Amino acid sequence: ELCNPQTQWLLPGGTTTPVGSSSPVKVECLESELVVTVSRDLFGTGKLVQPGDLTLGSEGCQPRVSVDTDVVRFNAQLHE
Repeated sequence: ELCNPQTQWLLPGGTTTPVGSSSPVKVECLESELVVTVSRDLFGTGKLVQPGDLTLGSEGCQPRVSVDTDVVRFNAQLHE
């Protein structure tokens, strides 16, 4: 399989470590796209980040956000 269902952090030196379900960033690999979900309480401080302050990739993929949610989602096609 191309996708690993376990959330991981990339550590200095290029090694990875699994993260519990409390991770502020989750990536779901689908057949034709990636869905990245970011908690607006990204740093765990209670201060919410603004969706417009977040980007994905060098092309500046814009977030898809709903007004009454505490998460920001990005949808990126695998061939983009």
